[in-house]
Amino acid sequence: MSELSGYLLFIPIIFIIVVFHEFGHFIIAKIFKIEVEEFAIGFPPRLFAKKISSTIISLNAIPLGGYVKLPSIETPDKKERFSKTLSIKKIIIFSMGSFFNFLMTFLILVFIFLTPHKIWGGEIYIEKVAPNSPAEISGLIQGDIIRKINNNSIDTIDKLVSNISKNKNSPTKIIIERNKNLSVFGSIVQTERKELKITPRESSIKRKVVQNVQNVNEEVSLELAQKYNSKLKIGDEMTEGKMGVLINIKNPKQIDAQLSFNESIKKSYITMGLLFSGIKYIFIENNELSGESKFTGPVGIAQLTNQSSKQGLQSIAELVALISFSLGIFNLIPFPPLDGGKLFLELITISRNGNPLPSTFTYRLQLIGVSILFGLIIFVTLSDIINIFNG
Repeated sequence: MSELSGYLLFIPIIFIIVVFHEFGHFIIAKIFKIEVEEFAIGFPPRLFAKKISSTIISLNAIPLGGYVKLPSIETPDKKERFSKTLSIKKIIIFSMGSFFNFLMTFLILVFIFLTPHKIWGGEIYIEKVAPNSPAEISGLIQGDIIRKINNNSIDTIDKLVSNISKNKNSPTKIIIERNKNLSVFGSIVQTERKELKITPRESSIKRKVVQNVQNVNEEVSLELAQKYNSKLKIGDEMTEGKMGVLINIKNPKQIDAQLSFNESIKKSYITMGLLFSGIKYIFIENNELSGESKFTGPVGIAQLTNQSSKQGLQSIAELVALISFSLGIFNLIPFPPLDGGKLFLELITISRNGNPLPSTFTYRLQLIGVSILFGLIIFVTLSDIINIFNG
């Protein structure tokens, strides 16, 4: 794929994601028998329009979103204005665009895991061991390479997690490889294999970091906690998995993988959970992301698309899934004219016993919101261009 076509691939990707988002609004409105005046991709000026049944399908010049025009709920009759049923329908319709984005992400993930794909594997080793954890009790130490669990070879993190999950609360045989120094200066090293027994926990746990430990099952001392995670401080909670270890990969390499349908559904569900849990890093400081922009605009997405196109279909699919998820989250921000802003205004209407805010006020609010939104897009786009030239 040429450099130019790699960048231009951004256009159909955004088109598909936006269509899927707006289709979420459209299909639910139809189910509720609410009039859909226009199904628009992009923002005006209009390039093309065709009326199908009672709905105008339009393609507009600014390909940065779209909208579904629902006049019967945007300017309801007075008798409908105070309908609680209508308010509930509005909330569902406004939410459904983001829901369809999340659904799209999930379906793409299932497709990736179902088909032959590449994952990172290598030697899975223990980076840190939590105090009083199943790993420490079993005799595992920092640096141990996990070779087998119950005779199943371990060469990916997924295999480790899967095998540990299957054996929670059960004594489990684990074969590790450990380096043993034979000289004072560590220049002579002997590798030995050891078989240990570990009983993984039922689930992950959290222990509070304290100065003086009263209950080892619920608390951990600051000194030991910082050996496991140097960023922890008094009052924090130290999260541990079923084994109570932090793991990493040595000699990483890409290996082929393909999951069953049930495994694909399960892993997609877990991956969606990780995506949702990662949202907090948009709002809080994360040292791993310091110095990097947390936002990107059309130019940045086009650049990412070009990079993904060079790495193949799997990379493109992963990018589409991530963009779709990000669009779903972005649209739920309670800011006009986003879906989250409409949701917020509808919740205000419900809290005012069905009495909406004055239309002149909401119109001005929408106008200010649109101005700020386009200003933000211009700012982020300029930042992307500067980053490319500084790159």
